[in-house]
Amino acid sequence: MSDVIDRLSAALEGRYRVERELGMGGMATVYLAADLKHDRKVALKVLKPELAAVLGAERFVVEIKTTAALQHPHILPLFDSGTADGFLYYVMPYVEGETLRTMLDREHQLGIDEALKIATEVADALDYAHRHNVIHRDIKPENILLHDGRPMVADFGIALAVSAAAGGRMTETGLSLGTPHYMSPEQATAEKEITARSDIYSLASVLYEMLAGEPPHMANSAQQVIMKIITDTPRPVTELRKTVPEHVAAALAQALERLPADRFHSAAEFAGALTGRVPIVGRHAVAGHAPAGLVARIGTRRAALVAAGVGVTLLVAGWGLGRAGDRRVLAEPVRFTIQLPHREGMVEKFRLSPDGNMLVLEARDSAGGLQLISRALGALDARVIPGTSGANILGFSPDARSIIAARAGRILRIPIAGGPQVDLLPLAIGVTMLPDGSLVYYRSVDDGLWLLPASGVAAERLTTPDTSRPELGHWSPDALPNGKGVLYSVYSTPAKSSVEVFDLRKRRRIVIAGEGAIDPRYSASGHVLFWRRGVVFAVPFDVERLEVTGATVPVLEDVAASVSDAAAFYRVASNGTLVYVRASEWKNDARVVWVDRAGRESPAGPRTGAILEAYAS
Repeated sequence: MSDVIDRLSAALEGRYRVERELGMGGMATVYLAADLKHDRKVALKVLKPELAAVLGAERFVVEIKTTAALQHPHILPLFDSGTADGFLYYVMPYVEGETLRTMLDREHQLGIDEALKIATEVADALDYAHRHNVIHRDIKPENILLHDGRPMVADFGIALAVSAAAGGRMTETGLSLGTPHYMSPEQATAEKEITARSDIYSLASVLYEMLAGEPPHMANSAQQVIMKIITDTPRPVTELRKTVPEHVAAALAQALERLPADRFHSAAEFAGALTGRVPIVGRHAVAGHAPAGLVARIGTRRAALVAAGVGVTLLVAGWGLGRAGDRRVLAEPVRFTIQLPHREGMVEKFRLSPDGNMLVLEARDSAGGLQLISRALGALDARVIPGTSGANILGFSPDARSIIAARAGRILRIPIAGGPQVDLLPLAIGVTMLPDGSLVYYRSVDDGLWLLPASGVAAERLTTPDTSRPELGHWSPDALPNGKGVLYSVYSTPAKSSVEVFDLRKRRRIVIAGEGAIDPRYSASGHVLFWRRGVVFAVPFDVERLEVTGATVPVLEDVAASVSDAAAFYRVASNGTLVYVRASEWKNDARVVWVDRAGRESPAGPRTGAILEAYAS
């Protein structure tokens, strides 16, 4: 081994100093090395000699360059690549931590929240790469590094580079691309065309193991594993772990379909189904489950939205802009508790009525059942909205008398006081209602906006995501009160997302703000509010001409958001009431307390409510 290190060090003299071997994989041996030019530790990966022997070095270097352009927080970047003294190598950062494989070997199974966090963040990296026409082809626990709890996908595109450089001669090496337990059926049958849905299958296999303690297909040999992948359907993950939520099990089943066309369209859609944002349709649909809208995030970040069975800490503030855009100073808070019908209830989502007089909260009882709770801000108690068992809140009707909700695969208009419900359209992810009763909605994460007139005639497509920018989808529509336009998020990467308004009169898109802006809301003060990097900003906006008329100013800091869902946790009403969740409290456990007007706190007894903090305008 020292002879190889000495030879490699001599070949790379002046550039890298090889220190020791870190490990060996199917295609390469990994060494810890010192980058002499930049004075840093790196992982130097050298392709196995039998593989390098049949690869054209020049072609390999050309192919591998395509991965160097990938820049994503969950993708391990490529520093360098080349050939020296017969070695084909590439260089990546040295990450102190462990691989997911090491963690699984030690712990066997992971907590459900932790497993979902890893899977959704890896899916985000996959979705980014797929939109840049790069497919990983070898997703497995060994290629997922964990650094400070954050997954980093390694060897992104390396399998593609090796395959392309080999020119179809992989069989000469005695090696195969992909690890048997995580191979997609199309990889197992050596299909020439491998699409992004192959990576989705492999990621689903990794998540299955994180939850169940074993991959979806087990056998005594690699050949037997491959045969099972080609012919068998995996056992439902709930047979091995009953605590896995139904919608997660359903998402896994769809992602592990043998036929690529039966899987999710994109890694983002798979992640959305895992978190509950994207509904699962077809034979894997969960009965009575319509998970549209905001999803409580996983891990410790659930705390403020689902805090140890407590509820959600909401802050209710009055806001306005003074001369020269100065922020209004807020008074000391007055807090009160919303009592939920169930002792161990949990609040998962909230909406504020257009007039600012009522909150509707999406809550689960101790048995996991979903229902909608209304709470007038001037009232002392909350009440269950009739007919909302299993419903997800999407918004209010313009007159604030009804809510728009998803239930049992449909979008419904449900009177808050009770009464006949109106079936509006098939299930959509986001919906907003115009003053004339028309609906603007989007159906999937990679969809644009559609308009369904109140007359019920055929829906019209309003926008189409521009994949050349690239745009993933148009999300979070919010109708302007005069019905002349609709605000929405143009979701790309978290840093490149923007907010726009669609002019319903001239059928055109108008940019309002970029650089990571998401979730726009109109305020009757004559501003469009939006979230960017923890801060809600306001920009003066002419609601008649649909144009920005002044400079953007910050309004409120420490506001929570789920950036990957383009969902910020705030709402604003026509009377200036602003409801939001603090980012700092979203990451920490909430407490149920009574607070008097002098600011003195005392325990509030059993954990049965959601805390509100009210600020005087």
